Amino acid sequence: MKRGAANANTDSDGLSALAAEAGIAEHWSDARQRPQRVAPDTLRALLAAMDLPAATARDIQESRQRLAAQSGDALPPMIVTRCGTETALPATARGPYRILCESGRVIEGMIQKGRDGAPCLVAPDEPGYHRLVLLSVQATLAVAPLQAPSLADLTGESRPRCWGLAAQVYSLRQEADASLPRTHGFGDFGALRELAVAAARQGADMLAISPVHAMFTAQPERSSPYSPSNRLFLNVLYAAPASVLGPDAMARALGGTASAELSALDGLDLIDWPAAAAVRLRALRALHADFASHGDASLRTRYARFCADRGQTLRDHAVFEALHAAQRKPDGTIPPWQAWPAALRDPASPQVARFAQDHTLEVDFHQFAQWLAAESLAAAHDAGREAGMRLGLLADLAVGASPDGSHAWSRQADLMGRMSVGAPPDIYNPLGQNWGLTAFSPRALHTQGYAAFIDMLRAVLAHTGGVRIDHILGMARLWLVPEGASPADGAYLRYPLQELLALTALEAWRHRACAIGENLGTVPEGFDQRLEDNGVLGMNVLWFMRQAPDAQPGPDAPDGFTAPADWPAHAVAMTTTHDLPTLRGWWEERDIDWRVKLDLLGADDDEQQLRAGRAADRELLARTADPDAGSLPRQAPIPALLRFVSSSPCPLLLVPMEDIVGMLDQPNLPGTIDTHPNWRQRLPLSIRAIFADPATQARLDAARDGRRKP
Repeated sequence: MKRGAANANTDSDGLSALAAEAGIAEHWSDARQRPQRVAPDTLRALLAAMDLPAATARDIQESRQRLAAQSGDALPPMIVTRCGTETALPATARGPYRILCESGRVIEGMIQKGRDGAPCLVAPDEPGYHRLVLLSVQATLAVAPLQAPSLADLTGESRPRCWGLAAQVYSLRQEADASLPRTHGFGDFGALRELAVAAARQGADMLAISPVHAMFTAQPERSSPYSPSNRLFLNVLYAAPASVLGPDAMARALGGTASAELSALDGLDLIDWPAAAAVRLRALRALHADFASHGDASLRTRYARFCADRGQTLRDHAVFEALHAAQRKPDGTIPPWQAWPAALRDPASPQVARFAQDHTLEVDFHQFAQWLAAESLAAAHDAGREAGMRLGLLADLAVGASPDGSHAWSRQADLMGRMSVGAPPDIYNPLGQNWGLTAFSPRALHTQGYAAFIDMLRAVLAHTGGVRIDHILGMARLWLVPEGASPADGAYLRYPLQELLALTALEAWRHRACAIGENLGTVPEGFDQRLEDNGVLGMNVLWFMRQAPDAQPGPDAPDGFTAPADWPAHAVAMTTTHDLPTLRGWWEERDIDWRVKLDLLGADDDEQQLRAGRAADRELLARTADPDAGSLPRQAPIPALLRFVSSSPCPLLLVPMEDIVGMLDQPNLPGTIDTHPNWRQRLPLSIRAIFADPATQARLDAARDGRRKP
């Protein structure tokens, strides 16, 4: 597939019109503001992924008719609106209506004409998923609050100055007991619970965590939390069985594993995922076998209720996990489900049902592991709240899932098949990017009443006090790359931003949770205001808070750092993120070291210029953070930088644990897979030792000090 020139063919067969009606941007401008036009083959591929064939003129005509019917006179499965607002209805809507509210309240009225002359009604002032009845036709009326709950709403303070920590769950360490380490090679929800309580005792309001979505149990080496198997479920390796079944049960389950092996795994600086996962899975299987025959009656009841509540979706995920492991080849590789025998690619096929029946115990094991994970995550959140956290855990929602994962197999109609999320070419990535992640089909969202999106929000908010939405710009548009095509040969697909933000506000309201959107980088004009209007906080990250020089001479003078008082207030203040250098790493140029070592410099980058620029930036930041400081310190002035960021007007400060302990390396280096230890680094000390360390307390004091200032 090739990008078309800006003056490519005219729309003689209606392809351009169909693409526009389906939300595909045929024309766009690249990073150098040069006009581009998407190639016809790319348009056809995206349309096919939305079940809108466009191979021939007749296909195009029929697809346009189907789209027109979808957005025309028929009442859609769900209408998304806001409390008390005028709500548009299909053109044929007439006569009386009834709204059956979730609370039991019944509202009756007559369809009116809106300001534009189209049929409408005024939405109830009561948020919720209500039933709208028009004659004999019904639809769900999703009525969202005007905004998601603010931190003022959640804390009861008019101008909150909250703060919290951010942790990569796998990185956490606990103290070893008399005989066995408690974390067995990586942090889990038991360690998270300890950290939540410890942070609460330090005065923290929130604990942000890395994504904990379901991964691939049969392939633990696939450890990137931003490329999960299924965002509706949890990473079972993080389950903390002792918090659910008791420490004695866990001790019995580990009875066959030598303490020396556990100690060796737990002592590593970098996680050995295959070895550590093998130990954890052996313990989980032993617990499952014991639970099946000797489980406590009340716990069995809770487990049965969990399975019933999650229903077919949970069972499909468990069946996938069992099937996935069963496809392992003699060389140890597992092909993607798209390469499985045809009958096994359909979760509803008789062959899949027969496999599940023949492997009942294995399927039940994966359901049991999900239950343990859910119970122990809930215990971590509850423990933090009970210890004094006002907000609790903040979940991280990945922008997509792996195309060979459980969700892509079990809910194929939800997704843009044979497409991957990515980014178009820009100055830093001249070939574009292919992220290898799935994307929802906007057409399927509409025709299925936004069920996939709502299910995802409910899953991530089930046991947390808020959600950080990765790449929230994806609610407005995504760059999608057809399978086998170059990232440059993708196209932008529009998503229903207004409806998705409204549903986010509604689910946040139902869960009494906050919503944060990762809006870093370049976003369209007005997008940040849309987030603020919907009560969604953005992100202010220190490294991006720059201002053009005023008094500095010359066009090449470095941009200064923005004073915290001038940071946008409707955002979370942060020192860094998992993809960016730590405070110490930035100060010591560790990110530049890695880019040089791994040959990741751009075409216009020069090592000496980068280091000279960093030296100038250090001077600028040091002077901005502390104008009265003397000579530039050799070591990163972490307390001063924390105090600097903390003093911003943002209602929430989040400090990564890597900065609290003064780590050198960042958790992930974009553009690498196994040449940098991504998603493997552990904190150098146990949770208990970290908070007993005077250096940690000095950094925490600095962060808290900035929060005390109005």
